[in-house]
Amino acid sequence: MPPLTQIKALTLVADGDGYVVGSPHTAEYVEVPQLGARIIEWLQEGVDVAECERRASEAAGEPVDVAGFLTTLADEGLFAEAADEGGGDPGPVPGRRIGAALFHPLAWALYALAAVAAPVLLVAVPALRPSYRDGFPFHTQLLNLVAVSLLGIGAAALHEGAHVLAAARHGLRSRLSVTRRLYFVTFQADLTRLWSLPRQARYGPLLAGVAWDLFVLAAALLAEVTLAGALGPLVVRLLRALVLLQVTALVAQLLVFMRTDVYALLVNATGCKTLWATKGALLRRYLRRATPADEEHLSGTGAGEIVWARRYLWLYVPGIALALGYLAAFAVPGTLYLIRLCVAPIRAGGLGTAAAWAGLAALAIAVVPSLLALLGAARSGLRVLRTATTRRRVRRSAGTPR
Repeated sequence: MPPLTQIKALTLVADGDGYVVGSPHTAEYVEVPQLGARIIEWLQEGVDVAECERRASEAAGEPVDVAGFLTTLADEGLFAEAADEGGGDPGPVPGRRIGAALFHPLAWALYALAAVAAPVLLVAVPALRPSYRDGFPFHTQLLNLVAVSLLGIGAAALHEGAHVLAAARHGLRSRLSVTRRLYFVTFQADLTRLWSLPRQARYGPLLAGVAWDLFVLAAALLAEVTLAGALGPLVVRLLRALVLLQVTALVAQLLVFMRTDVYALLVNATGCKTLWATKGALLRRYLRRATPADEEHLSGTGAGEIVWARRYLWLYVPGIALALGYLAAFAVPGTLYLIRLCVAPIRAGGLGTAAAWAGLAALAIAVVPSLLALLGAARSGLRVLRTATTRRRVRRSAGTPR
């Protein structure tokens, strides 16, 4: 039996027909039935295993192996000690006080006001509506690349940082990482520990990024309307670039096929636990590429989750087609153009000119991350094709007489 301190550290949250049990130290979470939750509660109260088995067997009407249940939880990693926390008290959650201030109910009222003000300003004042030309605040293309890239990185960091601080408000730790969705480079906050909160309490941390996007957008629009004369032309052009980036980011959040914040809200609202995996298993079944693991997953998935996975496929498949079309029409040609633009001054004057160094900086900031993301997406695609080809060969071999 694990130490009582580890059992007491487990969190239990009612979710749908079951309960989500998790460890705040390892960020591992498992769904258990009501009886499993009662067993954990008894153990947390100090009841020994034998008495738990007696109570559980009486409730179930048949023998219950509590020791085996604890072994299953251990196999899922719920009792493992986190390497970076030593399994002990990790201390105060960084940013908790800031998160409490930034996501206080009064702050949410301000974000709601921004969510109304931003679209109203864009509709009421046509001059505020972004254009692709706003992505070029400078006359020098290389400066445009650097400025817009830095603005985009800053906006993305604020978005994901909002998720982290909103989770910290609830005493939950999370981490920021740089990753990709398909071939888009992005920041990502690990919000796994939200499973330790009731479903209603998860909405705040999940909405925090979009709330900050809307707040920044509204602030930029208001600054342009009220302070344009005092800010100067350059600052106004940078504000316009920021507006373009924020509008693009908010539209991108609607692309649920890339597991955006809206996707996370959909999962939370529907109560689905494995929507992404179920969608993938269903898609492979429809394509006659389902593995035994896929069939096992689908057989153990509830009817409600299967229905939502089918609905999600209606968004996922067209979304992937759209993203691949964008890749072919814009991302690849655009990346090649950026490379030529950045390399041209380096080839013309070597590294002895300011323009060449500006090109090198733009290459590092804007082009290299895009290339890495494209290569990662290409590797994923090749891996899928290779797996499918191998399965076809196995089927042919199995059906060929010797």
